[in-house]
Amino acid sequence: MFFRARRGVLQPARAPAGAVALTTLACQGAQSAQERPAERRGNAPAEHRAATGEPVGAGRVPNVVVIVTDDQRLGSLRVMPRTRRWFRRGGTQFTNAFATTPLCCPSRASIFTGMYAHNHGVLRNRLGPRMDTGVTMQRVLEDAGYHTAIAGKYLQGVELKQDPPHFEDWRTMKVGYEDIYYNANGSLRRIAGYSTAVLGRFARRWVTRLESNDRDPWFLYIAPYAPHQPFTPAPEHAGAPLPRLRSSPAMRERDRSDKPSFVRRQSYDPRAGRAVLEAQLRTLISVDELVGRLFRTLRRAGEARDTLAFFLSDNGFMLGEHGLYGKRLPYTMSAGIPLLMRWPGRVARGVRDRRLAANIDVAATVFDAAGAAPPRAPDGRSLLSSHRRSRILLEEYENGVRGLPDWAALRSRTWHYVEYIGADDDVVAREYYDLVKDPWLLENLLGDGDPSNDPDVAALSRELASVASCEGEACP
Repeated sequence: MFFRARRGVLQPARAPAGAVALTTLACQGAQSAQERPAERRGNAPAEHRAATGEPVGAGRVPNVVVIVTDDQRLGSLRVMPRTRRWFRRGGTQFTNAFATTPLCCPSRASIFTGMYAHNHGVLRNRLGPRMDTGVTMQRVLEDAGYHTAIAGKYLQGVELKQDPPHFEDWRTMKVGYEDIYYNANGSLRRIAGYSTAVLGRFARRWVTRLESNDRDPWFLYIAPYAPHQPFTPAPEHAGAPLPRLRSSPAMRERDRSDKPSFVRRQSYDPRAGRAVLEAQLRTLISVDELVGRLFRTLRRAGEARDTLAFFLSDNGFMLGEHGLYGKRLPYTMSAGIPLLMRWPGRVARGVRDRRLAANIDVAATVFDAAGAAPPRAPDGRSLLSSHRRSRILLEEYENGVRGLPDWAALRSRTWHYVEYIGADDDVVAREYYDLVKDPWLLENLLGDGDPSNDPDVAALSRELASVASCEGEACP
């Protein structure tokens, strides 16, 4: 089922041809020069062409690794030296990256499909069964001859006993850190140990087994629970030292009279957020170890150079910015995410790419690299191309389960415009921020009481209404 949106109201629509906070919320180096012989990697299909008109990767399709953390804030990579080494120094970091719907389940559906939430229909948590698995990365890559595996969280609302479609091997989990239950290839069993380490062992063994017995490409999706609440670090990292933590101007914001009323009613103390952040960072140390060990395994197998890899979070997490805790809102620390990509020889190393990028771009990039044609064109853009967005759409639906309004936003590199939608499909509040002068979103020019500095947002409002039902290349 696909959906069309109008001002926060989602309505069923005919599927395209071929388509088979605030919280009160709790929803999260060295490289081997060795390469496998060309005959061990299948050629990209003839219909695949990059932006230049030539096959990406000199005609060879890569293995694919996608690592998705849960509620990881911007700025938290500082406790992850192995991840920085393999992804940031060995690849490209996108410094203006966003979760188009900053909430766990909708964002993960966007990662799998490359679609905005208004198209994949997973509008809030626990609606995972709505996602059409026939248009996902795993389905498309499976059809292209890839081996597929998942380790970690799948989609909320899908029972643990249900096997994830289009994965041939899996260790799926629901929530938790210590001694939890997993669906292990169809068998529900409790596995002792810290969940991040359990997932890492499965991933490394799976890759090692494939590389010793098979010549086909593979797709591995890893989704640890960290750094989601209850923010439990591995025992060996419980007292790990951390870098000095500094508060941001958004955390120190005192005058919030320019913000919508539901924001002004909140008053989360950043000092409480500091303790949460420390615990989050300690859970990420184990994720960093997972990344380091996985890439050492790839290097030993001669696959580090033949693997397209992504590291990202499903959404951000506010810990006192604007007096708020959590996600679900259009502010930078809620919607902004770490997003890194590497593919040696194809993706630039040590680069900070300032293009607007998003979770919906992961699937689009994978389809491009694998030369695979999905049954429905993704809304995202391949990050292997030279495409540069002028703006991106952010959206949130069915927020009423938390007493919040739905909203839609357009964000460029220089401004940020938001409309909050009421129960009668009317705009109940607006925000506009000048990101050049005000990168921390401290002064809503439409709510500061000074009409002389109000931007004319009529054209932006019309554009927001028109892209609320966009599909494919028509999307920003």
